[in-house]
Formats: sequence, structure tokens, C-alpha cells
Amino acid sequence: MRFVEHQAVLDTTRGRVGRITTINGDCLVITRPGHAPWDALTSWCTNATLAERQELEREEHQEQEVPAA
Repeated sequence: MRFVEHQAVLDTTRGRVGRITTINGDCLVITRPGHAPWDALTSWCTNATLAERQELEREEHQEQEVPAA
């Protein structure tokens, strides 16, 4: 499967959906609001479903709305 930066993906080994920030060969760096970035192999990941993408986008939008302390 081919991935691109900023794509929403499901890491099947962790059961978490996040957004790709960096691609380094077969290794992806994935982030999600409220979680530290993590590494995942491309073979572990699949495209996020529409519902998973929408949930991720809601979390990202909420994170942007929170004023800096």
C-alpha cells in the first residue's frame, strides 16, 4: 500500500488512528492529538475509514481551538 504525508491511517498493531507526519522507507511516523508521535511499519497500517478520519479531524479541530496557556 502506498502512503502520503498527512494521510489518516490505522495502525493495526496499536488499534490507533493518526496522521502520517514523516515517511522513511517502510517506516511511518504517526501523530494524533493527545499522544506522543509513534513509529509504525507500512505493513502494519491501512487507510483509515471515513468514520475514523472524521473522529481524528474532530480531535485535531478541538486541539486547535484550545487557547495556549
